Amino acid sequence: MYSEVSIAGAHTEFGVMSVYAVELLLAAALIGGSILDRKWWKIDEQRQLPVRLGAIVVVVAVLGTAFADRSAFSLSAATHLGLAYALFVAILIDRVSVKHLLFAFAASLIAPLVLGCIQVFGGSSSANSWLGLAYRDAAQLGDAVFTVNGERVLRAYGSFPHPNVFGGFLGVGLFAWWAFMAQVKSLPPFMGGVGGGLFRRKMMLITSIGTVVLIVGMLLTGSRSAFLGLFVGLALVFVVKSIPSMKVARPAAAILGIVAVLGSLFASFYLTDLASSIRGGGVNEERSLTERIALYEDFVPFMAATNPVIGHGIGSYVLSLSDADPGKSVFDYQPVHNVFLLILAELGLLGLAAMVCWGVSVVWMNVSRFPHRDALYAFGMGNVVFMICFFDHYLWSSWSGLALIAFAMGMMVRLGEEKEYS
Repeated sequence: MYSEVSIAGAHTEFGVMSVYAVELLLAAALIGGSILDRKWWKIDEQRQLPVRLGAIVVVVAVLGTAFADRSAFSLSAATHLGLAYALFVAILIDRVSVKHLLFAFAASLIAPLVLGCIQVFGGSSSANSWLGLAYRDAAQLGDAVFTVNGERVLRAYGSFPHPNVFGGFLGVGLFAWWAFMAQVKSLPPFMGGVGGGLFRRKMMLITSIGTVVLIVGMLLTGSRSAFLGLFVGLALVFVVKSIPSMKVARPAAAILGIVAVLGSLFASFYLTDLASSIRGGGVNEERSLTERIALYEDFVPFMAATNPVIGHGIGSYVLSLSDADPGKSVFDYQPVHNVFLLILAELGLLGLAAMVCWGVSVVWMNVSRFPHRDALYAFGMGNVVFMICFFDHYLWSSWSGLALIAFAMGMMVRLGEEKEYS
């Protein structure tokens, strides 16, 4: 953290300007690769459209900082977006192995899963500034908890800033795990090598163990948005897989997706009693739903005073909201839990249109490869991210979320390419 903007003298996590070690590592890797080999950045022509449209999103965000409510702060947020875009582009580089990326993503969740179990069953976890870990405790107000028989039980944070973020990574991680295991052609010698007729059974066992571990981890996070994304993703993949004609399967998947979005919005914001009973009916669950609705109510008058074309500037929603409606507690100023509305407020119609065009180009490339097995796994990843966009803000408001979008969208572009499997 190198600077901070406060709200009425009080600290807010949405006013911190920072850089993550992983961002520096990413920048160093990309610069180093370019220096060692000028052709390292070669990207197949078929992948160029998402690259160009993604660049437009970054350009709009950077240019918008000149008109932002807080230009320096927005420039800091634009840096995170630019590095996330660089990650997306790096995934598309010809020399980058998709299979290795899938394994690395799934394997990177092991340590957070262990830490998450400690948090849930031990009730707390220690802070570590070098690893970027905050102190967590079920008794600490502000930490996310379950309410079980009237007692507070800490939800699994892992190494992430919130259990919902961890849940999103685990949801995408499930599809990444399945996509990786589907590409494995042999086992290492200590596991019996290819193993003849035993190979398929060994593969099913290993895949099942990984699946159970990741799903249990999702349960411990208590992230409804992540589970919703997973279920919708699985349902749509099943529809596409089950219908022989792609001319019928694609429209059917689109219709089901729209119904799932509308139905989920209705269930989350109007059927509060049902949602509370699903999560245990506790005070924390009901308060969470009430706060989400209140944030939508704050968004309407706030947008009425916003320049609809360019917005307030990337990253500045919470700070601009506190300026427009002063006098509340610092904890009352939160981003609206909808990525699309958040982008509209910060980048305006111009930025939202650029983001939608980029997303459509990625989805179009993905669905054009149906019914390729790995294209369907990537489609599942995209659905997890897409559904979360309607219920959480972290995919846009944090580096972790931006990186998750970059990975999922990069996989949607790469997975299913025939030359990857030749």
